[in-house]
Amino acid sequence: MSEKIVKDYQIISVNQLVKAVREGRSNSERFCFIIGSGASVSSGIPTGAGLEAQWMKEMEESPGLDEIGEVAKTLEEHLEYKFEEIREAWEETKKSGTPLPSDYYFDLYKLRFFPNHRNGYHYLEKTMANRNPGFGYHPLALMLTDGSGSNLVITTNFDSLIEDALFFYTNDKPLVINHELLAEYAGDPNIKRPVIAKVHRGIFFDPLNQPEETNGLKGIWRDVLASVFQSYTPIVIGYGGGDNSLMNFLEDSELKMKNGIYWCYLEKYGLPSEKIQRLIKDKNGYLVRTAGFDATMLAFGNALFPDKIGVHEAEEYLNRRTSEQIANYEKEYKRLTEQEHLDTEKDAAGPINESENEFKQEIEKMMERTAATEKERKERNRMTAWDYNREGDRCYSLKQYKEAVENYTRAIQLQANNSIFYNNRGCSYDNLGEYDKAISDYNKAIELDPFNSTAYYNRGYTYNNLKEYEKAISDYGRAIELDPENSTIYNNRGCVYVALGEYDKAILDYDRAIELDPNNADAYGNRGGLYDDLGDCDKAIGDYSRSIELNPNNADTYVNRGYVYDQLKKYNEAISDYCRAIELDPDNAVAYNNRGGIYIVLGRTDEAISDLNKAIELKAEVANPYKHLGNIYKEQGDYTKSIEFLSKAIELDLKYKEAYLLRAEVYRLLGETEKAEADEEMAKKL
Repeated sequence: MSEKIVKDYQIISVNQLVKAVREGRSNSERFCFIIGSGASVSSGIPTGAGLEAQWMKEMEESPGLDEIGEVAKTLEEHLEYKFEEIREAWEETKKSGTPLPSDYYFDLYKLRFFPNHRNGYHYLEKTMANRNPGFGYHPLALMLTDGSGSNLVITTNFDSLIEDALFFYTNDKPLVINHELLAEYAGDPNIKRPVIAKVHRGIFFDPLNQPEETNGLKGIWRDVLASVFQSYTPIVIGYGGGDNSLMNFLEDSELKMKNGIYWCYLEKYGLPSEKIQRLIKDKNGYLVRTAGFDATMLAFGNALFPDKIGVHEAEEYLNRRTSEQIANYEKEYKRLTEQEHLDTEKDAAGPINESENEFKQEIEKMMERTAATEKERKERNRMTAWDYNREGDRCYSLKQYKEAVENYTRAIQLQANNSIFYNNRGCSYDNLGEYDKAISDYNKAIELDPFNSTAYYNRGYTYNNLKEYEKAISDYGRAIELDPENSTIYNNRGCVYVALGEYDKAILDYDRAIELDPNNADAYGNRGGLYDDLGDCDKAIGDYSRSIELNPNNADTYVNRGYVYDQLKKYNEAISDYCRAIELDPDNAVAYNNRGGIYIVLGRTDEAISDLNKAIELKAEVANPYKHLGNIYKEQGDYTKSIEFLSKAIELDLKYKEAYLLRAEVYRLLGETEKAEADEEMAKKL
């Protein structure tokens, strides 16, 4: 155990460190971290002392410490310490259990891997392979990315645990300085993203691991770090100061640290070495007694990020990140498989080039393999949540909404915290008309992922179906905040504004939808409908025509343009549009009804009767064709039939003013004055 050199007040607790950092951050003080191998223990990577002990055991077994001693004599000028000193310390370690001093690390590396030191590189690479960041790296990643300016880590480690933690727990990509030639970037105050400065290089950049390589900092590291410590207050964690590069630099009397230095040490092993204590004393710093890296970072996490630190919080975040990644993968898979179908259509139309054909073949292989593995999992009753989600998507595309609900439910049972599954089931419930269940699922999807723009959009769509227009507007607004370049959301919100009679806002939304996507046929069609309602027939026809250019197979757009032509008495154009609509959709009752109405005007009575009867056959609950037929039979003098059809029209629509007036005319022709007056009186009220 080292003798105490520092003053009592220079030894503080982790809680005091956390308080100092929290208050310093609020006053714009920037902190950086100096991380050593002690931070990697919980991640399964041995400390420097752990590796020292491991190497001593290996050398003890083969070729034996006596032979290693002979090798050490030949390398004496390249070693920092006498091997006999190291050997004595090793015997003490075996007796007491205290770790070997970190100072011996580089000498032992040189001896253990003599004569081929490349084997040492591969040894370390294997030691660090497949290691994941331990608990403490989670709070560290959050501190590096919270925008406080404390975004720098200086490390003697070769591993990638800090980079991996940033990938796992944040959306920020770090600048990793793996070589001294890039050192200047560590001191750039304009870099906002996390910076990881590896002063001994990264594991894949010929790391510095021998005594002669670590006698001093390479390149311009000294100048860069000297500048850094004028802006940042360093916090040292897991670093034993065993090298002669970074440690010698920190000890340099000319190195000024604006706000001192905090050095964390493991209290169970006693005070750190005397040279570390002297450094703390000289730099007006503080020793921080800790229970280790994870314990220290937990204290930071509890103080700075209480809503993000914990098993449940980490699970939710990681599940969401994983789900998003899988969802993006699924989306790309669908796009590729849909492309395969498009290529098939292209094949039918004409030849495709060789590379496209090869691409198509690769997609087909993937689809076959995917189908085979899914089938195998299904047969073995080992389907995953995403398997059930895909099956739900297939059912949904086939409009088998009940089956889709069943599959999405199974997916949720296997992965209850997945926002996407709830959103998808909500869509299925919406199509089944079970709006309460749909809203409930969208609520859950948003609770699990408040940034799920699709869930807001879908909930807005359902609120629109329920005529809860203000709620729909609110949800569409939030969806636009999250996905401001989505043309479809603007288009749908425009429709809600129309329902609310806020036509100016509706026009603005339709305009924005078209600006974002000039090929949005629905937006043109909806804007055309609004222009029609506002009496601007020319603009309505222009928008309907553009919508038809973009989507020539939408029967309703032909019906709508036909109606405008009808208003303009361009009957031939109107009939042409209605005929095209019927060709595309033989069950389109509105097209038959409207064409029948024009046939009445043109005196083509038999064709009119045929169309109107067809409209009634297809949609018997609509009043308009009954009114038209009532009018025809009135003109033909068949008053009984006329009354029958007009009465049916009124039965279906009690506020149908034209039907009341027509029936009043027929009653007068029949001499039934009281009934005629009653219908006329009713029409006046409407």
